Amino acid sequence: MSILAVQSADASLLVPASLLIAGLVLIGAEFFLPTVILGFLGAVVSFAGIYLSASNGPGSCAVFSVIFVGVLALEFFAFRRFLPHTSIGRSMINSSSNAGSAVPAAAGYAVYVGKTAVASTALAPSGTIEIEGVLIEAFSLDGFVDRGASVIVTEAASGRVTVRRVR
Repeated sequence: MSILAVQSADASLLVPASLLIAGLVLIGAEFFLPTVILGFLGAVVSFAGIYLSASNGPGSCAVFSVIFVGVLALEFFAFRRFLPHTSIGRSMINSSSNAGSAVPAAAGYAVYVGKTAVASTALAPSGTIEIEGVLIEAFSLDGFVDRGASVIVTEAASGRVTVRRVR
């Protein structure tokens, strides 16, 4: 008689355990197929498994809850830590750099402060200057500056420099 009772208790945890595992798999699939539906469905299925495990007592419900939180934390850690190093992960992550961007960093223009340049276009009040063979967008503090006029770089800002006419 006790053998049948043990088999009955094990069988009663089969459905909740299956639901918990299925829910965790759906939540894991959410990392690869970013839809709100899979994650939400996975959470609902997992919670249904935890709820059904409570029919065997509060101890089994607590064990299922701890397993759910533990496996979920491991999923998040694994996907956060290891996924970016896989080919699938690299294709999913938007990694960009500032190299070759249209607006260079201001630090690159700091070397030109105090140097003399020539206006490649009319500065009205912005335009292009040539300094040491490099074309740079510039803003004139003096307003309009004719093409070919000499200017001095007074400040380096994000993506352009500020200039004044050489007097």
